[in-house]
Amino acid sequence: MTVAALTLAPVLGWAQTYFPSGVLANEGAVQKYSKFLAAMREPSLWELAQRDPRAEAYRFLWLRSADHPVAVRLAIKPSGAGWLYGKMTGGNAETSPGGTRRWNMSWAWKSRVASFKSAWDGAGFWNLPTLDAAADGNAVCRSHWVLEGIRNGQYHVVDRCSPLPSDPVRAVGLQALKLARFRIKAREVY
Repeated sequence: MTVAALTLAPVLGWAQTYFPSGVLANEGAVQKYSKFLAAMREPSLWELAQRDPRAEAYRFLWLRSADHPVAVRLAIKPSGAGWLYGKMTGGNAETSPGGTRRWNMSWAWKSRVASFKSAWDGAGFWNLPTLDAAADGNAVCRSHWVLEGIRNGQYHVVDRCSPLPSDPVRAVGLQALKLARFRIKAREVY
């Protein structure tokens, strides 16, 4: 039921609330991220956590100002294996999502799931603040790195603006891209 809900909700066009009220910096961020997730036909992890406390899933949303938007999601089954989804649209974060440019889905064996979860746990995902208190509010944001996770009925989101190479959010995002077999050039990572 969990994997089916993660797969069918966006296809059937159900209205979705992607983020809990007040969790992100402003309503503009909520609207922007939601627009891109809806265009990629991604389910709401926030709503799934409310409906099914046994569900476990993780998602990386990467919105770059000059390159294509990307989403990588891992939906974990009770067996410890799961499905890995990778999506890219043709637009960019400054204009619009654009149409689907790349979509893939692959079975993730337990070892692949463990590798994915290890990156998130190693970064301390569940304890990271949603927003970076040290971020300069006046800085130009060339890319948004958004991590979401649900486990045991708990939902958590982390939002970073152009994280530095030392930021654990960046390491997790790059690991997600690698596991979903996205080949991104170094100059496209910002």
